[in-house]
Amino acid sequence: MRRMTDGYREIGGDGLVRWFAGANTENGFRGSYGDIADEARLERLYIIKGGPGTGKSTLMRQAAEAAERAGFTAVRYLCGSDPESLDAVVLDGRIALADGTAPHPLDMRYPGASSSLVDLSPFWDAGILTRASGEIRELTAGKQGAYREAYRFLSAAGRMEEELVGLAEDCFDGAKAEGFVGRLVKRLRRERKLGAGGGGILRRYSHAVTMRGLWKTDAVTVGTSVRFAVEDAFGTSRLLMPMLAEALAGVGAGPVCGIRPVGGGIAGIRAGDCAFTVGEAGEGDVPIRMSRFVRREFAERGRMRLTERIGAELMTAASDALSRAADCHFGLEAIYGSAMDYDRMAAYRREVTAEIADRLSER
Repeated sequence: MRRMTDGYREIGGDGLVRWFAGANTENGFRGSYGDIADEARLERLYIIKGGPGTGKSTLMRQAAEAAERAGFTAVRYLCGSDPESLDAVVLDGRIALADGTAPHPLDMRYPGASSSLVDLSPFWDAGILTRASGEIRELTAGKQGAYREAYRFLSAAGRMEEELVGLAEDCFDGAKAEGFVGRLVKRLRRERKLGAGGGGILRRYSHAVTMRGLWKTDAVTVGTSVRFAVEDAFGTSRLLMPMLAEALAGVGAGPVCGIRPVGGGIAGIRAGDCAFTVGEAGEGDVPIRMSRFVRREFAERGRMRLTERIGAELMTAASDALSRAADCHFGLEAIYGSAMDYDRMAAYRREVTAEIADRLSER
């Protein structure tokens, strides 16, 4: 049976931590920028302004790689519409670079004191862009139209997700599941597998519906050695995962949850040395079989199959609409790219990267 949660290709396998900075959802575009680029808790925030294809991602990528070579950590936040682009990077938990161009405009809260503007506009030929203004406007309008179409499909998919949650609730033995979760968390804590990450729950987009299709990252499993596979049955993993996240938060394990864009359901959880992901168990995984928590006499199989099938078709339709947006977006990138002086831009990138390296090494 085809499910709404199927069809996501995975980015990762190299040990790098990647999340999506935002996602196209049933409620439009939603992002985590306010948290990722929170100037109040960062030592320095670099806000990058520039058009599509002007080198924003390249700058962030080079800064992350330079930080890692120097022994610092880097968390990469992918664009929720183009997984090959970066929207932000956070270095050593102290310094962030973030794309401040629409649809996620950022402003400096404490200019100069703890934030800097990285303006790429001096490196483009404004005359080229002015002459291409008609094409730029046309491509932008085409992109916006494709996004509106995609959001209509995603809105309908959101209603299918709500229906599936309701059907899962009807056949879920919550009391039995709660007892299991309590025992599991207690055992993992006793074995010192959870660590101490604080009492809250951190949510990040691990899945995205993009212009290049459906993608997910492996961020919840990076750096973990104890891995649980939550094998779904009748959609009940949608209910177990929030229960598990709350239980982990309750013991101060500081769970980090990877969420899906439609419905905001939890696809994976990382806590200390442990990872919990929804899917079939692979080699070395500890299976959690959700069938043990299902009251089968209350499971409406026919409605579930129909709802899953409709939801999956809607997700595909949304992805197809976004692929049409991609044609316009990459056309815009080509125009802006043709206007850039990349030699001067490269020198500026080296200057900014060197400044960030100095800030990292100050501590």
